[in-house]
Amino acid sequence: MNRRSLAVLGLLLATATATAMPAMAMTTAPATPPASSTALMFRANHVALRVADVDASVAWWQDAFGAREVRRSRVANIDPAIEIVFLHIADELHVEIVGGGEPVETTTPADIAADYRRTGYKHIGFQVADLERALAHLATHGVTPEYRIQRPDYGVSIALIREPSGRYVELYAPLETSRTGRTDR
Repeated sequence: MNRRSLAVLGLLLATATATAMPAMAMTTAPATPPASSTALMFRANHVALRVADVDASVAWWQDAFGAREVRRSRVANIDPAIEIVFLHIADELHVEIVGGGEPVETTTPADIAADYRRTGYKHIGFQVADLERALAHLATHGVTPEYRIQRPDYGVSIALIREPSGRYVELYAPLETSRTGRTDR
């Protein structure tokens, strides 16, 4: 994949997060692109994940995130053995589960920075209203965070979990919002 393709993919993933969830209060807001930017002409629709076990991945997204299956098909003109499932996540955001993949290395680096030095897809991010409540729900499905990160510079608390194929899913919530009214600093 060339740099332009990676930049477009990064833009789409960033837009997916922004489109799927309401804006959050940040202490340092990212720069707004100029009105002439092509970023304002697109709306993210889905992220595709190549997985080894379609049914396990679909069940995980349904159980953990309440995803709803929209469409299931095969790609006869490419490979009739490949099954694709579109899952509705939120608003206009979908996760496209593409079967036939090889398992992903799931060794947890001792330091998250080590993982971020490698090139490639890193995660899809979802804003949640209450991070502790979201993590408690996920724990009932056997999902526990691999990393917990406080980002006062962005005003968020972050948890990284893994989906069944080994890729990270980021959950984040504003630092100063929780059901108990406490500040997570």
